[in-house]
Amino acid sequence: MVDAVTGTPGVGKSLLAASYAWACQQAGWPVIAWITAETEEQIVTGLASLARRLDLIVPDEDAYAAAVRAREWLSAARQPVLLVFDNAAAVEQVRRWCPATGAARILITTRNRAFHTRYEAVDVGVFTPGEAVTFLHQRTGRTTPGAAQVAAELGCLPLAVGQAGAYIHRRRLTYPAYLALLRDYPLDRYLSHAADGYPAVTAQAILLSIDQAEQTIPGARDLLELLAVLSEAGVPRAVLYGTSEPEPADADDIDQLLADLADTSLISFSEDGTTLLKHRLTSRVLRERAHHTTPAGDGDGDSGGQSRLAQGLDDAVDLLHRFNNHIPDGAATWAARAAVEMLMEQTTALYTLTALLREPSEHLLSLRSWCGTYLKDLDDLARAIPLLEQTLADRVRVLGGDHPDTLASRNDLAGAYRAAGDLDRAIPLYEQTLADCERVLGADHPTTKIVRGNVLAARQ
Repeated sequence: MVDAVTGTPGVGKSLLAASYAWACQQAGWPVIAWITAETEEQIVTGLASLARRLDLIVPDEDAYAAAVRAREWLSAARQPVLLVFDNAAAVEQVRRWCPATGAARILITTRNRAFHTRYEAVDVGVFTPGEAVTFLHQRTGRTTPGAAQVAAELGCLPLAVGQAGAYIHRRRLTYPAYLALLRDYPLDRYLSHAADGYPAVTAQAILLSIDQAEQTIPGARDLLELLAVLSEAGVPRAVLYGTSEPEPADADDIDQLLADLADTSLISFSEDGTTLLKHRLTSRVLRERAHHTTPAGDGDGDSGGQSRLAQGLDDAVDLLHRFNNHIPDGAATWAARAAVEMLMEQTTALYTLTALLREPSEHLLSLRSWCGTYLKDLDDLARAIPLLEQTLADRVRVLGGDHPDTLASRNDLAGAYRAAGDLDRAIPLYEQTLADCERVLGADHPTTKIVRGNVLAARQ
């Protein structure tokens, strides 16, 4: 059975699916999988991860083949299984990977009502006024007058009502006091417009919560802005720790900060507690505010100094480099495949966001290069080759054709071609790289010697 859970932004589609997943887990369903489905690459990565969890992986198999194996397993399943495609964008992308048979229960959360043409529709609306008031009473512990007015101001939108409830509870406010703060909030100071069709009042409610968290929780602003530029599909705790095996003291500090932010409803945790989640609009509000703010304060980010958003991107790249330092290369990469997928997901998010603002930095391109190398080590050449090709093109454009990193990229790409058996592309690229290395670095440079050895091996 396949259901498409649709509705306007902020009505709680993903929350509804998560509640259902939790009920399935409580009922003892043996397999529950949650896959971010904004792009086909995310779907393939998610299904490949499921294949690893189910121990379906075949040695030397790439992510696409593993995803197919997971889909086939789901199609043959006879026990209760739940598969969630969250925030799906394109019908055909999901259809290709949706099990056609079997007992698996499939939920698709999406804004795209075109899914109704193929799948059973579950349309999610806003709270009724009574539901919104009841929620506020439960969340705040207050049954005093004014909840109905707050709910009406927020359009009974679950996301906004949730933020209001958390804010009122933490600040011990009355409903009229919150309503006054909401109406007086200078939204235009930070946001030129509400994002993605959300009412402006929703952005106001989020910004009120952000301001309150930053004023009362040390370190909140830096962490929120860091999370805002990382993957909207979620950020594993291991990435924030910088390693899968952090020092207890370092983990305790981060965990306490995360727990405090979760109390504000600005972030939440995955069901197993290993991944940090935040609503997409919360991330976008944070990013737009950071784009118009300098690190020194509340000035205009376009005034000539670097904006807080640019600084946040740089900090995120540094964080991923620390995480990357703990991932082995070569044959040992197989034992760290889960960490590679984490690095891939977060690096891709940073690269995509950076492309909207500026050229990728040398350090970000270094992360992309490492991701391509790991995929090659994992024999996932279907993903490695396009990534290494794009990284080479970026380095030529940003760093120049003779930069040592660009020469290294040419060597890496030639190696991927060779691993794929494509010697017609590998050998000429190796030979070009060798000539460039001899000209730029000298015949005795270590990189030149490595490339020379690769040329001879490929010719043989």
